[in-house]
Parts: sequence; structure tokens; C-alpha cells
Amino acid sequence: MPGRSMNVFSFELMDSIDWLITHANGDDRIKAVVINSAKKAFIAGADLVMVRMFTERAQTDSHADLVGLCGRLGRIFRRLEKSRKPFVAAVDGLALGGGLELCLACHARVASDRKGVLLGLPEIKLGLLPGAGGTQRLPRVVGARLGLDMLLIGNPVTADVALECGLVDAVVPSAELLNAARAKALSLGSTVKSWDQPDACFHSGELRLGEAGAHVRVADVLGLSDEQINHYPAYRAIMDCVIDGWGRPLDAGLDKEMDIFVRLIQNPVAGNMIRGLFIDRQRSLKVLKDVTADDAVSVAADDERAAALLRSTRAPLVSPEALAPGDVLLAIDSAQAHGGSVVVATLGGVVPAGDGLGDRCHSGVWVGPMTEHGRAVEVVFDRDATARDAALRVAAWLRAGAVLVTEGASSQLARLAEVDAAAAATGSEADDRILLVALAAGAMWIAGDVPDVALFDSVCAVAGVVPSYTGGPLNYLRQNDEASLRQRAMALGHAWPEGLSLVFSEHSRGD
Repeated sequence: MPGRSMNVFSFELMDSIDWLITHANGDDRIKAVVINSAKKAFIAGADLVMVRMFTERAQTDSHADLVGLCGRLGRIFRRLEKSRKPFVAAVDGLALGGGLELCLACHARVASDRKGVLLGLPEIKLGLLPGAGGTQRLPRVVGARLGLDMLLIGNPVTADVALECGLVDAVVPSAELLNAARAKALSLGSTVKSWDQPDACFHSGELRLGEAGAHVRVADVLGLSDEQINHYPAYRAIMDCVIDGWGRPLDAGLDKEMDIFVRLIQNPVAGNMIRGLFIDRQRSLKVLKDVTADDAVSVAADDERAAALLRSTRAPLVSPEALAPGDVLLAIDSAQAHGGSVVVATLGGVVPAGDGLGDRCHSGVWVGPMTEHGRAVEVVFDRDATARDAALRVAAWLRAGAVLVTEGASSQLARLAEVDAAAAATGSEADDRILLVALAAGAMWIAGDVPDVALFDSVCAVAGVVPSYTGGPLNYLRQNDEASLRQRAMALGHAWPEGLSLVFSEHSRGD
């Protein structure tokens, strides 16, 4: 994909692979095909802007239309798999999502021993399932237990682990990868996959996928909680795909997978997670692009926990006494600047916090805990662009996974985290805690403190202020019935903020 840092599946890439299969099958001079990437990654999944379009179309299109739209990649892979010409994947980087599904459809896979080689199906982390055959082929290749672990936990495996479990056929030095893949392709005889053999039979071991109670056994073995299964429909959907497809011929299993995929993207949780954890999260990081280039700027911290956090990310950490003009001091809000440095206050999260920007502080950061989606950082500044940039440098040094920029003297995320902590301290149920945080966020929106609703929601979800399935606190308000929320708020003794009804209007989203 010219102009892209990584290859991802788009309609154009599908067109290319579709053409490649037709060309290879129709040219007798071609004996086999090796698929390789000219980039550092093989294929890093699907174009999530395209997937977001799928979730939006899911609200209006018929089930049959969605199967036709979303199922194209799976149909291409089935064409490839049934080709009489051997296809071999040569993997020298990330093969994730649709990238691994392409590898699984190939007749053999050869990987390099480079450290950056990782193979996995991480769709669960975005509330999705791999809908191009991943739920059917992976468990048949590596076994039901490991396959379900990779599908439901979403963590990739290294080349060595992939070789051990049979996910790849060979691991070779990177310089030898293409030659090894060519040799493997030319050595293959029949291209009929094991699951297309007349006597195909696969065993699921302790999970006993063909017997009653398989869903419970899978959840127990993998340690899935009731909260995960109840709030994130992708867990149940993936289990349904694997369990329902296990005893079927592959084509029937693939049809079942696509049917479940379409029903999954019709659920708003998938759209919430794609927007919040990827599209809007990536948009939030654009503010860091202009502040990461200057390597001459150093940072110090006057608190050991803050210093340890910076040290863990390999920030250019020095002692406060060594700071020079233009350097940054990460401090509590009463700290004194050293050497003409710019003072950035810690406003909460995983490091000690002041109550707000003090007289000696130029800007502040709220540092969130590390979650599975990264670490959220809120930058707070009071009209001073230089101070804002210093705080953004801190966010970059901390390798923020999402960034919220707030003009003012206090942290919005700290306030929401305090609401959640106070509710938790009183023993409030999880749903009530979400509502209380959402109402507090709604009050911020009414006050005009939330100029970009979608970005605000995204950073809240990454920070864990509300669960990611909600899509953020303001999205939670919009996707639930206002009358029932009012009733619940009244039962909790919480007043409904005046003017909050406007947040339920779609035009207020701020996309």
C-alpha cells in the first residue's frame, strides 16, 4: 500500500489479491506463488476506517447485504485456498488480523527469526471477531485450546512459538526467507487442505467442543469473567463461531462465522470500541507530532514515583539541578523551577497530585494507569502555548496511548476518576458508577468544557474512567434511554443536570 506505514486490508488490497489469484490460476507458467511484504510488517489487519463503515452500514443495511459487503475477504481467501497452485506466505513482520487469516488460507507459512515477527488475531480487543476464516482455521491448525486462547485473549505469538504449535512450517533467518518460501512452495504436492479431506476430523481435547456445556468450559479454562461475557458480545460471538463450526465442513463453518460477524457489528459495542479505541484514539495522538522531534530537551522529576515512571519509558531524565532553560520539571504544583525550566504539575493518576495549577506551575498532566489500551494522559494548560508544549512533551515521553488537551486550571479526567472512586467507596454497582461518571461528564459538556465529544469519550475509555464497551461517558448517555437514566439518577439521589438533554441529540457528538 503506497503511502501507508503498514499494509492493511482495504478494498484496493482485496482487488489486488483477487487479481493475483485469477492471474496465477490462469497462467500455466506459474507453478506456485509466494506472498511477501515490502514493508516491515506483513499485513497489520484490516483498515479500521473501512470496518467502521461496516458498523455504520450495519445500522441500515439488510443482513444479506452486509454478508455480501463484509464477506468479500473471506470469499477471496477461500478461492486462494482452493487453488491448485500452492500459495506460501513469507512473513517477516507483523501478521495480525486479516494478515494472519491470509497466512492461514495459504498452503504453507514460512517466517523469519526477526524479533518483530508476531502472528495473532487481536480483533477481540476492538470488540470484533476475525471474520475472514480466522475462527475456523486457527483452532484447526494449532488446536482448539491455543486457538481459542489466541482468539479470546488476543495476544500474538512469536515465530518460535508459531513453529512449535504448527502455525508456521519453518523459521529461517530473514535474509533466507524468500528462498526458503520459494523452495517450500515448489516442494508442495497436493493443495487440498486437511479440513477439505473427505475424512477430516479434529479433536478438541478437554474443551469437548462437540458436547453440551462447551461455552462454560471454554470460559472457565480461559478465565473469562461474567462481566466480559455480558458486556462485550465479541466473547460470546467468537465462542459461538468456534463451537458451532467445529463439527461442520469448512464452508458451512465460514458461512456461520460471517452470519455471526454481521450480527456482532450490528451491536453498538463494536462501533463504540472501533471509534473509541482506535479511530478517535489515533486522532488524539496527533497533538504529539510537533513536540517529539527536539532531542535536546531534558526532563527531571521531584518525586521518585514520577521519576521511576519516566525512567521506565527511557525519557531523557536528569536531576533537577541539571536542568537548563527550556527543559521540563515534572513536579507537584508547589515546586520551584530549576535553571529556568518549565514546570509541569502532576494532577493525578499514577503519580502524586496537586489540586490544580499553582502559581509556580505553567501546565499540568494527569497520568492514567496503564490499561490494555495504553496509558491516557491529560494535558492541562492556562493559555500559555510554551507550557502546553512542555506538558505534551511529558505525554510523549510517557508514551501516551491517548491524549486529552484541556485549557484551564484543573484536570477533567481527575474529576471523573474522583467521582468513580467515591462511588466505588460507597459500594455502588458498576452500572451506577458509570452513570454517575457520565452525569459528571455531561455537566462538563454543558459548561462548554468538552469541545470535542468523540475525542473526550475516547480518552475516557482508554483511561478506564468508564469501561470501553460504553464508548465513553457522553456516548453512554446518548446510547441509553433518557427517561430510564433520569429514573436511575433519581434513585441514586443525584440531580439531573439542567440542559443535559441536548447531549442526546446526534448533532452534539462533535465528530
